[in-house]
Amino acid sequence: MVYYLGIATLIFMGYFTSKNSDKYLNAMLCILFVFIALHNPYITGTDGRSYRAYFKENIPTLFHFSEYNHTYEIGYALLNSLAKTIHNDYFIFQLIYSFIAIFLLGLVLKKTKLADQEKLLLLFVYFCYRFFQNNMEFLRQNIAILLIWLAVLSVDDYYQEKGKDKIKYLLTIIAWTFHRSAIFNLILLPLIERLKRTNAKKLVIITSVASFGILFLGNSVISNIVQFAIVIGGERYASYLISPGEVVLPINLVNYGIRYVFYIMYFLSIDNYEYSKKKTILVVASLAIICGSINQNIFTRLLEYYMIGIYIAIVKSKHLMTAGRSRNLYLLILYVAFMIILARNLMSVSSGTYMNYHYIHLNKGVD
Repeated sequence: MVYYLGIATLIFMGYFTSKNSDKYLNAMLCILFVFIALHNPYITGTDGRSYRAYFKENIPTLFHFSEYNHTYEIGYALLNSLAKTIHNDYFIFQLIYSFIAIFLLGLVLKKTKLADQEKLLLLFVYFCYRFFQNNMEFLRQNIAILLIWLAVLSVDDYYQEKGKDKIKYLLTIIAWTFHRSAIFNLILLPLIERLKRTNAKKLVIITSVASFGILFLGNSVISNIVQFAIVIGGERYASYLISPGEVVLPINLVNYGIRYVFYIMYFLSIDNYEYSKKKTILVVASLAIICGSINQNIFTRLLEYYMIGIYIAIVKSKHLMTAGRSRNLYLLILYVAFMIILARNLMSVSSGTYMNYHYIHLNKGVD
């Protein structure tokens, strides 16, 4: 666990580097690349084992790609096939995947238009909340999430430049080739543009009422509403819906509460600073709040596409404290709280599999 806590602390300390914070950020991204690219893939959860078996047993090289197994989407399959063409060793896939994931994360950080110090704080929050689950399992949805984050952060830039409006939809299509759930963003991206015209206070009230209402509607009502997922995404999405009589875990109210508290704090602080994407982030965070209140697997998937709104809201909520001393106290509380969240994630995800980090033995490979 010490590796994770140490890296998280290093990232957090970067917030206080007023000089060369851009170089510090790049250094942290390089460390994260090494951290995920060189970790032992046998120390992983169920998803990681499935992906490793897929590479070893199912996917052919590019020369025989027309014969590939359709277990996963074509974009993820191509990535595996490319790696296998270079060398039939899973470590090659790890390197390629890790490079793409960290490169896209760097683009996302740049696209946020935050100050370099705030980007480091954002990276800290994301690292503690979700980073290792997404990256160290080499999840195909992780690539899709990062592409959709680029798309939603592009709404500001391309909303006024209609000629470039198609870029965010292209990103969505590419994301869909890695995870089918990304296709729903073709509907939600235009919704973000429309909701940006809504008064901020009205948007927060509507979001809160809708979210709390959904929490008490019950699974049967919501299940009827989300049947459109099967129509759009195919029968495969039937597995994401709750069947009659199925027992499902209740929504984690602690996680929901964390998201909602920072959402409200962001709204209350929104007039205290200048930020070109403040309204976009409020809208994206609103979608995260609503998706996170629906106890259906498909919405759990969709939630991750809009968590960038919550992560940035956490960073910007520091402006709710106008005095420097109060803001430092906020940062201290944030550090302690998210280190606890990271430690809890490490202990609970995949039954604590990631607690003991191990580097791969490069001389042995990962066949």
